[in-house]
Amino acid sequence: MCVVAVSAAAVWFLSRDRYEDGYRVGSALDGDIQAGLEVTSPHLKVGNEYWVPLPTADNVSDQPLALLRGEITQVPKGLEIIGYKAISHEDTDGHPLSASPIEGSPGLPNLTKLPDHSSRPSRVPAHEPGDIFWAARVRVTGKITGDLTGCRYYYRQGSTQFLQELSCVSKLRLGPASD
Repeated sequence: MCVVAVSAAAVWFLSRDRYEDGYRVGSALDGDIQAGLEVTSPHLKVGNEYWVPLPTADNVSDQPLALLRGEITQVPKGLEIIGYKAISHEDTDGHPLSASPIEGSPGLPNLTKLPDHSSRPSRVPAHEPGDIFWAARVRVTGKITGDLTGCRYYYRQGSTQFLQELSCVSKLRLGPASD
């Protein structure tokens, strides 16, 4: 009888962890000042493509982690995600805050020409900012009916794989070209 009671308690304790799509829901990342930040880019044109950065993935936990990938979870009509790229902050002199044309723009790094680090996990030490950030390549297909929202990162700590949602909002709008 004692063995059954212990087993039931162990099942209850272990079931407290939340899982989504086969991944344990994590809490090791902090998007820093960009989590919850609303980024507005009002000068987009139908047919053009842009890079939209996800928030930084800073490790606020006591263990190192390996960042596996990032993605935007909610895409409105008028926008299409073409793909993702992992980019080093060292290549960009910081973290871009707004959408940038895929061919580059004065004062903004040309993210298309930078190395893509998505083929291997990016190590983020405990209590340190990540060097790698993810950006979505987005095509404008028509009238934009809402915002890009919800950023999700996948990472591994030890042998456990996690996913974690970070708040993010990118308000992409059609409009005249910026000078």
